[in-house]
Amino acid sequence: MRWLAWAGGLALGIGIGIACGEEPSGNCAIGGNGCPCTAGGSCDPGLTCIAGTCTLENCPVGAEGCLCTGGGSCDPGLSCVEGLCSSGDATGPGNGSSNPGSGDETSDTKLDVNSDDIPGGSCKTGCSQIDMLFAIDSSLSMTEEIQALSASQAFSAIVEDLEGLNCGEIEYRIGLTNDNDGGFIGFGANGNPWFDSNEMSPEEIAAGFTAAAATVLGNGGTAIGCEHVLSSSLSALGLDTTGFLRPDALLVLVLITDVDDYGYYDQAGSGFCEGLPVNLCATMPQPVDALYDQLVTLKGGDAEALAAIVVAGDPGVTEGMNLCGQPASCCGNGLECGQAHHAPRLWDFAQMQVNTNGFTGHICDGAAQVPLLIQDALSNNIDLACQAYEPAG
Repeated sequence: MRWLAWAGGLALGIGIGIACGEEPSGNCAIGGNGCPCTAGGSCDPGLTCIAGTCTLENCPVGAEGCLCTGGGSCDPGLSCVEGLCSSGDATGPGNGSSNPGSGDETSDTKLDVNSDDIPGGSCKTGCSQIDMLFAIDSSLSMTEEIQALSASQAFSAIVEDLEGLNCGEIEYRIGLTNDNDGGFIGFGANGNPWFDSNEMSPEEIAAGFTAAAATVLGNGGTAIGCEHVLSSSLSALGLDTTGFLRPDALLVLVLITDVDDYGYYDQAGSGFCEGLPVNLCATMPQPVDALYDQLVTLKGGDAEALAAIVVAGDPGVTEGMNLCGQPASCCGNGLECGQAHHAPRLWDFAQMQVNTNGFTGHICDGAAQVPLLIQDALSNNIDLACQAYEPAG
């Protein structure tokens, strides 16, 4: 966190796969019928999350193929098998349970992730292209997080998960920008400042991203309190002349920072740091909903074409206060509490996304968790968002 830098000066002179929770037993896929909901409480299209388990929408508790009651009971003639009511010949959720709501209690139709029986869940539908933009806070306090994210093995795993979305064969582009309207950072194929799966191998993309990420640290030039990964993302995309955005691609923003986007507590006139030799940010940020609307406009007005992965300080967690009395999500081991500050604007942005398109991860979980949080988001929220998104035409 940047406050650590000037606090130190004052002292001297003054996220696979499945990253969260336990992996379900057997072949029960996260988000599938009768399986655990995602970390964000989402399920595959056509399913709803009830008491942590995905089931068909409007599926009455206790009915054939639906959730058992809290006491493990079902309608007469049915038994509770691993949380779902069955006629007795089912093998458990996701493994041949009957089709609830079909009207045919003898049906053995399997309702798994990507089944044609679940609206929007077929591998034949949904997105086949993804444009993924990483926006990373360039302050030196982000050193460990950037190193963890861009490590060859970690980023290769992210690329592998990206390629496997919506049953695979995804064409993808990966771009990188900083928190200070720096535009695209990096060198891809054919002179493009981003990395394209149609022009580069996964190994080349991982290597290119690692090299580009190494140039982000300390080069943002952002004034303390003026870091703005969300606003910088809009700037990079809105001013782009290289053709990064494709009309039929799902746009996924990955926002990684230990502060907010032009955080309230860092604004001049906020009432914090009165009388201290600290220059707070004098830039008045745009409202978050205005930023969201502009990004949706860049995607042709289709809100389902936009998704967000936010890794920042959870505004619902306060570990302490820094020198200015600003709340911190975690303190760290520095001279002043402020390893990561609250990020309510970024949290709001993630929650504005439609359906399952928004994901939030707590950066205070540790640098090593950053790539895992992103993998979690890809394997759950973004996979479902890709399945549900139908490009025009």
